[in-house]
Amino acid sequence: MPVTQPPVARVRRITALFLLPYLLLGLFWVFANPPTAAPDENDHLVKALALGHLDIGVPAPLAPPGTTDLGQVRNASITRIVEIPARLSPDAYPCFRFLPRATAACQPASPPVPEGTLAVATTLGAYPPFLYPPVGLVASLGTDVPSATLLARLVVLAASMVLLGLGCAHLVRWLGVRSLVGVAVAVTPMAIFCVGSLTTSAVEILGALGVAAVVTVYARHPHSLREPRTLTVVLVCGTALVLSRQLGVVSLGVFTLLLLALGGWREILAGLRERSRMMWATVVVPLVAAVAVAAWEAGYDHPVLLGPWVSADSLDRFVRTLAVPLVDEAVGQFGWLDVRPPTAVNLVWFAAAVALVGAALVTGDRRDRLVLVGLVALGVVVSYVTYSRAFYGVNAGLQGRHILPILSLVPVWAGAVLARRRPSGPWRAGVAALAVALPLVVLVGFYLNAQRYAVGLDSGLGGLGDLWFVPQAQWAPPLGWTFWAVEGVAAAVVLGATWWRLLGRTTVGPVTASQRGGSDPS
Repeated sequence: MPVTQPPVARVRRITALFLLPYLLLGLFWVFANPPTAAPDENDHLVKALALGHLDIGVPAPLAPPGTTDLGQVRNASITRIVEIPARLSPDAYPCFRFLPRATAACQPASPPVPEGTLAVATTLGAYPPFLYPPVGLVASLGTDVPSATLLARLVVLAASMVLLGLGCAHLVRWLGVRSLVGVAVAVTPMAIFCVGSLTTSAVEILGALGVAAVVTVYARHPHSLREPRTLTVVLVCGTALVLSRQLGVVSLGVFTLLLLALGGWREILAGLRERSRMMWATVVVPLVAAVAVAAWEAGYDHPVLLGPWVSADSLDRFVRTLAVPLVDEAVGQFGWLDVRPPTAVNLVWFAAAVALVGAALVTGDRRDRLVLVGLVALGVVVSYVTYSRAFYGVNAGLQGRHILPILSLVPVWAGAVLARRRPSGPWRAGVAALAVALPLVVLVGFYLNAQRYAVGLDSGLGGLGDLWFVPQAQWAPPLGWTFWAVEGVAAAVVLGATWWRLLGRTTVGPVTASQRGGSDPS
């Protein structure tokens, strides 16, 4: 049945309102997390600064013979040495890494080498370089590592809001505002942490979410794929996804195959035959991006100690030692993944995801069930193969943020299934539970990370300690802890209130052509 879409202004207002709490949450991580207090953030900064002047560097020496640390051997094989401003060298800044009692006060008060340039190694030298130049250009305006890191994080935050906004607006336009319940569950505290950190993971996660929105809408409104605004979402989010990390190509490939299997090849082929410029750009640009990443990988990324694609031993270790930590990390672990909320706290978010998918399996049709089960199974398979090939050989673990992109379609699809059902008491009760419980999970992460870098964790990772640690803080962010405590709590409250305001409403969605005017089309 034809759909009368909400007015563009209404879609923009709803999208802006939905994005507001994520912007506030991202700002907390940008400012209240010490510089280099995110996985490999120092190496990301070095790579960005170098690519700000298009320096891809030269290979670093391999690890000395006899080195027993397999991770060190692997890292040496993908490390490149680049030249950056000496004042921005972050080598001394991750002084607290994996030391729970060390606070961020150990960081230098001023640049150790304030002038000139410096040759610095980055273990991310072999990573695809394509998203780093604009980040590096902005970061190079900083006077020291803290200011450069803040500037770089703000660039990541801005790009993340664009990608998230494109995906959310597409869902609201075609499926109604209640379809955003899937996005609410998909953007975990770990994803929000990435949004406010210097990393390409945020672009990968939210780029995948945007493409997932297009696939989900297409399954219900095939003609949506011919619309220029839809093609813009695919063009921007799909290209960003491909250029973000090596697995971005895999995620886009999986989503594209599903789109084609659902019949999308008809609209794509028709658009190409009609010489639609937008359709041609939407097909060609991500394809060129994928070729560029493949060319970079063939020319520069030659890691050693790669594991098997599949083996009984790697599968056994994946199942026995990684399943629970992987889920835990996907929900939320912070700092250098050494700030770990209690598993019981993270399980609240995981339970919400399970409930969302379970409800969709119960209420959806046969195709919905097949897609959801298939996507979960495929996500597990891709996670295992990635672990076996890239991490098993060096006795390392796959990180939770790495599986969020490939799994993003699961909650988005489930949210769309539930959104087309008329709201009832159970729906509003479920939204109320989300709006209260999940922001509290976010706040626990905020608190533990702040405590860890302000005063350290005396009783091991995850301890609550003295609730108000500010008087004893050895390190504080710009504007102080009191300001960011208020901002963080306010952001979490706004998150819950926004979900209740938008997702708890009683309207069904976009107005069909057979309905009379006067209904709320959002």
